[in-house]
Amino acid sequence: MASNRQMASRIRKRAKRLGRDEGGSTALEFAMIAPILFLLIMGVIEIGMLLTARGILEHATYVATRLGRTGFVESKSTRDATIRKELRDRAALFLDPSKVHISSVAYTGFDKIGDPEPFTDANGNGARDNGENFTDVNGNGKWDADQGANGYGGAKEIVVYDVTYPWTFFTPIVGRFFPQGGLTLEAHAIVKNEPY
Repeated sequence: MASNRQMASRIRKRAKRLGRDEGGSTALEFAMIAPILFLLIMGVIEIGMLLTARGILEHATYVATRLGRTGFVESKSTRDATIRKELRDRAALFLDPSKVHISSVAYTGFDKIGDPEPFTDANGNGARDNGENFTDVNGNGKWDADQGANGYGGAKEIVVYDVTYPWTFFTPIVGRFFPQGGLTLEAHAIVKNEPY
């Protein structure tokens, strides 16, 4: 019996000592906080890379549209190829140039951006119906809800550029918070072509 009491007494003493012992508590606290801390650090790095990529895409768009408005064409090339090459060369600092997509629509004036082609509303319903006359502003042979013509426009025309890039996050954990693991970066510019 005495040995059971002595053993119980020793166990209580050790339990009290363990209760007061703080050795290892830092490691335990770090183990609890580490996943959140690492996720936060990865998120900050990913957002920094995303903002850098967006800035590079916007700068590349700015430089390419400035070149496009001059009407400059490299020798043995086309205007389209010249603008695309400039955009991709600038974007290649941080982005995959093959994934950069550019589209452009030309208008005769700033006030025409996004406007439909003019038509005669014969039945007075406020919408263009088949058979109603229209003015084919962009010359494609059909009525369009946007009168802009695809391309880089002529002298003194207004050109709306839209540049996109599919950004994929490098960290799969961060990518899970976004559809398809990434975002589409966009840059837009509206310029008036010079009188070349």
